[in-house]
Amino acid sequence: MRKKVTHIYVLLQSLGDLLILNCSYIIAHYFTFTHFQSIFNTRYAQLWVFLNVIYLLSARFSGTFDIYRVTRFSTIFKTFIQLFFLQIVLAFSYMVVFKDIYSTFKISRELLLIHFSISGTLTLIWRFGFIKVLRLYRSRGFNIRKVVIVGAGPTGQEFRQMLDNKPEYGYTFVGFFDDEPEKFLAQKKYILGDVGSCKQFCIDNSIDEIFCALPYKQEDKVKELVEFGDNNLIRVKIVPDFSRFLTHHLNKVDIDHYGIFPVLTIRSEPLEFFINRFLKRLFDFCFSFLVFALILWWLIPIISLLVKFTSKGPVFFIQERSGLKNQVFKVYKFRTMYMNDDAHTRQAEKGDPRITPIGSILRKTNLDEIPQFINVFLGHMSVIGPRPHMIRHTEEYSQLIDKFMVRHFVKPGITGWAQVNGYRGEIKDHQDLENRVMADVWYIENWSLLLDLRIILMTVFNMVKGEEKAY
Repeated sequence: MRKKVTHIYVLLQSLGDLLILNCSYIIAHYFTFTHFQSIFNTRYAQLWVFLNVIYLLSARFSGTFDIYRVTRFSTIFKTFIQLFFLQIVLAFSYMVVFKDIYSTFKISRELLLIHFSISGTLTLIWRFGFIKVLRLYRSRGFNIRKVVIVGAGPTGQEFRQMLDNKPEYGYTFVGFFDDEPEKFLAQKKYILGDVGSCKQFCIDNSIDEIFCALPYKQEDKVKELVEFGDNNLIRVKIVPDFSRFLTHHLNKVDIDHYGIFPVLTIRSEPLEFFINRFLKRLFDFCFSFLVFALILWWLIPIISLLVKFTSKGPVFFIQERSGLKNQVFKVYKFRTMYMNDDAHTRQAEKGDPRITPIGSILRKTNLDEIPQFINVFLGHMSVIGPRPHMIRHTEEYSQLIDKFMVRHFVKPGITGWAQVNGYRGEIKDHQDLENRVMADVWYIENWSLLLDLRIILMTVFNMVKGEEKAY
């Protein structure tokens, strides 16, 4: 019955998609021709049928029918994008093929553009709405699966806490089974017996799934549970203990297959893929060009004159910093300090007497950083990314903070997620540095063009309102 219910959900989603697709096609005809008679034209009727066929094919290959209780909204969006663009490619390919076969075969491109605009928007809303309602339905106690956890250690307890915090997944935790219950007095009321008694309990109480959180050294018991589940139609799922490798801010793992071996990657890095690096580089170039064309061509000369005429020394401050893969590059900034001997070793501090009056204004508004758009054009930096540190600080901080060097998996940025969240400026203690590193690593693991745009908007907002640590 549970499997049939899942099939019903897939069927409901598919019927909703098809209803939107066909209604959008009809509406597109009205917007294109101001009537509906064209639908019954032979070539448009054939196209109508073909659109339904390519939906079924595209949905199959994009994985859009794979609905799981724990499917993330980001995954739903990703499969939708794959489905949507595959439909567009096949639809326009259909037009090209039949145009070559029949010289009189013509279909309005405007019709297809309107159709896909309407169907794409409504389908995305329908998909998110459907999953949201389904999770609400499960959180109210419907379509529930009863589960037990074998292994009451830290991994099992954390997994149980996750189930309690995610009622929308539709799991009801029944209890633990462990051979050493005396080690877990705090969980005593939840421990139902030893591992051996789990089997009969699951049969007697119609348990749907067993989550096995036993240590690796008990692999014989794990295999025994898997065999029991297979023979009694109870799904057994392994909850591996990655606590030795992951920290609280690293919560993503990817699984690849090297031959027959599943290999876990403990950090998701979107910018590891060429297409994402290409898109980010293209965005950097276009955005920097736009900033130069609209603002910097007149702003840089003005600031240069102000810096030159208010204190002795060069206009630009050039310093070696550590960048992508810890390679050294020269970063460009407007000089904001009087000439001094420790500019390359000592951070700026609040009330620092080395800072010039004009330099103080530049720092508070972040305008001292704008020459770094030159670094962006040269490919040393990105508009958004972890801020680059002085070479000496990189060597020092890498010994103090775990994961510090992870920041160098991507190009450094003019601004970043750490800066817009207040982790900028002078580092006073260990916690300041750790917060900055955590924010930078989070950015690396969650990068997207939309996130970059968000950071740019937050940076502009912070420049206007002023920042406490901008000195």
